[in-house]
Amino acid sequence: MSRILLLSLILSSIAHGQIAMQDWRIHFSVNNTVGIAENTSRIYSACANGVIEYDTDDNSVNMLTVTNGLSDLGISAIDSDGSDVVILGYSNGNLDIIEGNTITNIPWIKKAEISGNKKVNSFYFDGDIIYVATNIGLVVLDNAKKEIKDTYYPFDDPQIFDVTIFKDSIYCATENGIYHAHKDQSFLNDKNNWSKPSFMPSNLNNLMFGEIETFGDNLVFSYDGADYNTDSLYYYNSNGFNVFTGNPVEILDIKAQGDKLLVCFFSNLLELDNSFNITTNIFEVQGTAPIVKGAIYRDGFYWIADENNGMVKALNSWSSDVVFNNTPYTDGSYRIDIQYGNVLIAGGGLTHNLQNNYFRNGVYKFEDEEWINFNHKTQDSIKIDQDWDFISVAVNPLNTDEFAFASYSAGGLMVVKDGKTISEVYNTQNSPIEAFGGQIKISDIKYDLDGNLWIVNQGIEPLKVLTPEGIWYSFEMGSPAKNSHPYRLLIDNDGNKWVGFNHVGVVAFNDNGTLADESDDQLQTLTTTEGYGNLPSAFPKAIAEDIDGEIWIGTDLGMVILYNTSNLYDGDYGDYDANPILIEVDGEVEKLLGETDITTITIDGGNRKWIGTSSSGIFCLSEDGTEEIYRFTKENSPLISNNIFDIRINHLTGEVFVATESGLVSFRTDATIADNDYSDVTVFPNPVRPDFGGPITIQGLGYESDVKITDVAGNVVYKSRSNGGTVIWDGNTVNGERVKTGVYLVWTARENGKGKNVAKVVVIN
Repeated sequence: MSRILLLSLILSSIAHGQIAMQDWRIHFSVNNTVGIAENTSRIYSACANGVIEYDTDDNSVNMLTVTNGLSDLGISAIDSDGSDVVILGYSNGNLDIIEGNTITNIPWIKKAEISGNKKVNSFYFDGDIIYVATNIGLVVLDNAKKEIKDTYYPFDDPQIFDVTIFKDSIYCATENGIYHAHKDQSFLNDKNNWSKPSFMPSNLNNLMFGEIETFGDNLVFSYDGADYNTDSLYYYNSNGFNVFTGNPVEILDIKAQGDKLLVCFFSNLLELDNSFNITTNIFEVQGTAPIVKGAIYRDGFYWIADENNGMVKALNSWSSDVVFNNTPYTDGSYRIDIQYGNVLIAGGGLTHNLQNNYFRNGVYKFEDEEWINFNHKTQDSIKIDQDWDFISVAVNPLNTDEFAFASYSAGGLMVVKDGKTISEVYNTQNSPIEAFGGQIKISDIKYDLDGNLWIVNQGIEPLKVLTPEGIWYSFEMGSPAKNSHPYRLLIDNDGNKWVGFNHVGVVAFNDNGTLADESDDQLQTLTTTEGYGNLPSAFPKAIAEDIDGEIWIGTDLGMVILYNTSNLYDGDYGDYDANPILIEVDGEVEKLLGETDITTITIDGGNRKWIGTSSSGIFCLSEDGTEEIYRFTKENSPLISNNIFDIRINHLTGEVFVATESGLVSFRTDATIADNDYSDVTVFPNPVRPDFGGPITIQGLGYESDVKITDVAGNVVYKSRSNGGTVIWDGNTVNGERVKTGVYLVWTARENGKGKNVAKVVVIN
């Protein structure tokens, strides 16, 4: 049954504003563009995970995704009839039709019990009939009835890339040449009723043709060469077969509009007239050569779907405007860090067995609803031939203009100090960073509250730190950890560094605040052996500390909690064992989440646990893990994949960012929960202004409450215990230094009994 949704429900602020509570958004990339189309009042530029909708009447921009109207991900084609109908095709065969303010889903190709790749490649409009070129044949869609009429098969197992009607015959561009048949011929689902045109030279008869278009009295088609810049453009008319251009070109799309033929290339857009003369050549957009995935001509301008610049409006090469490109560089996402509302995304990734994907996506920063991309196109320090798979990122909580990212390649560690440009690159030549297997493998990085940058780097001394003064220190983490793959790094509020090593377990390390003095260093390894860690697996993938100081550890075979770390380094047998949460199900005691592959754990302001998995989506659990608050999967929510790589929370807004196999999504939730026992907690003055010299008072607490004051990233800046129901804070850190301007969270809980509260205080210095 078709699904119909009204576009009028779309928020006009989606592209540029904060989302509402309980809403989702997909942060898709315009660089994964597919094509462009129009109706009477809007222009639509389609990307793999969403559509940019530009209203030509009021110049507003909206983003259409599965969160607000579209039915799927993986858009592979877009076209329109030039009036009111725009159609989208997906890589799984799904279809969406946009007519005015209505979106109708046509799922029949997707649901058809046909094996093979159902990808939709292109469309052709013939009145109410829309011909849909797919990898399983030519599908005939009756748009008036919203139903599939037939499927045509010009040859066995056909992949049809494009379709047109020329002189009452259907022409298909396929992997095996061009096929045609009269459109009124019966039984076109029989390959014997199709043939190859006699005008084609024999040497081209069985080649791959990617595009075909009717342009006046001409049939235009392009040979799709297997190698880059090996395409050719041909046309046929009453004068016979003609060659417009041979190698070297790379043709991406052909669009006929009245007396104009728009030919889209990898580095320019050509407009040809009816005599195939070049009348316009757009070879530059905003200083770069466009990668033109589609173009239309409207109101004297060329509207371009540009892989480099997003949606573009151009008069010519010297006069153009980028309509919209405020997105991450690609849809790839792997790791996330968030400090004071600054979101940093690593766009690389590794395979399930920790091998390279060779993604050259770089890193994306999201701040105040604006994206800044760091990659080989924007930064001279990033080299396309040596920097790939950026998989770790960190923002300095003391200065959010400083952040770092590292890769699984030859590149090493890169540091940005002004929020814009890479200023430092560290590798084996200028630091203790080690190479392993011919690559520098830095798996995770974190800043501590002193501004030290800690990294885990596969090698002999896998834990390293760079101080703000530029001094490096390296630390061993026990013999089993040498040359083992370090997967995750956590720095807890007591200064312990927790590192998960594949095939080893979790290693805890504390330098006791003396980086240069190894004599007081402490080390402990949690293994799968009972009494010595009791982990469910030797592949720990997630480590998190909750508000109570408990350490939650996720592995590929389930999750456990280390409830007490007081005896971590000097405890006896079993003192530092982690334990699963046991629940009763139908009279049987089971481990919470069983042997689910846990990929990430993060803690929100209410001490709830957000748990990502490799195949089961997201679980949000209560603070003790026994109650399910949220359960998100691809099937029951706009979550775009059940394979979760990372989850982090913007505590300023409550927006939960999720890196998945299919891209980046976010969900806004209320991250703070208060119990009725603490309903009258007050903080004054609030805000704390620069001229206030007295202590900050928190009152209305439970008796002898433990109090932790943290920044919005969860870093503890002050600890105390209430005197009766009141505690005072001088606005300084535990080290006696004045806190920086920002929002701080006051965590309060009774040592005995129920009751807890989280309050906020704004400090302005």
